[in-house]
Amino acid sequence: MLLRKVAICDDIESELEKIKAALGAYEEAHPELCFDVDEYHTALDILNAVEKEKTYDIALLDICMPGILGTDIAKEMLAKAPDTNIIFLTISDEYAVEAFAMNATHYLLKPFTQEQFDAALGRSVAKMPEEIVLSITCVDGMYRVRTSEIVFIESQGHYLLFHLSGRKILRQRGKLAQMYEELQKYPEFIRIGASYIANLIFVRKVSASIIELSNGKIPIPRRSSAEVQRAYIDFCKKQALR
Repeated sequence: MLLRKVAICDDIESELEKIKAALGAYEEAHPELCFDVDEYHTALDILNAVEKEKTYDIALLDICMPGILGTDIAKEMLAKAPDTNIIFLTISDEYAVEAFAMNATHYLLKPFTQEQFDAALGRSVAKMPEEIVLSITCVDGMYRVRTSEIVFIESQGHYLLFHLSGRKILRQRGKLAQMYEELQKYPEFIRIGASYIANLIFVRKVSASIIELSNGKIPIPRRSSAEVQRAYIDFCKKQALR
């Protein structure tokens, strides 16, 4: 099952409900998908979430909202996460050219049919790569987390701390070696010493003794320093050639 993070923003409650219903119908028709949905009732609410590093795979945005246009929200979202699939929903085609200029996935005029909605969402889903989803069992329940959300994993006693891109930390009982066996098939993950696994996508700087990530720092054992730096350089080269 593929997990996709979705944001919906519309300041009119009835329109928000229609979008949620259409999304639910699409999900029901595609059992291979699972949508993790956040809904926002004002432009300011979603803008605040984005400024706090909240990112999404798909954003369904009304354009004409009080205070801030949906196109301005989209620009902020794309600045944080360029791969976000933006679908605009609006009663007017006035902003179609601007939406096209920012490479929006779709521009959907209200009222829309389920068929039109499905076509727009289908384009977004098709653009996204498949990812592994981990089930992490914590004290307060089970979480489904994509590998692309994991910044680094820290071993602490008999537990693993999953540091996520949204700055949330999940704690699960387990061994780092077993977790690395599951993740080492993905080139972005590297084991650092006995206590850490890092996602190289989130690396900001690598020095002889420290690897700095988007939301933390990991000490590099002296004996592993050259290996870690070499692995990061190789990863960057491969990414550049993709």
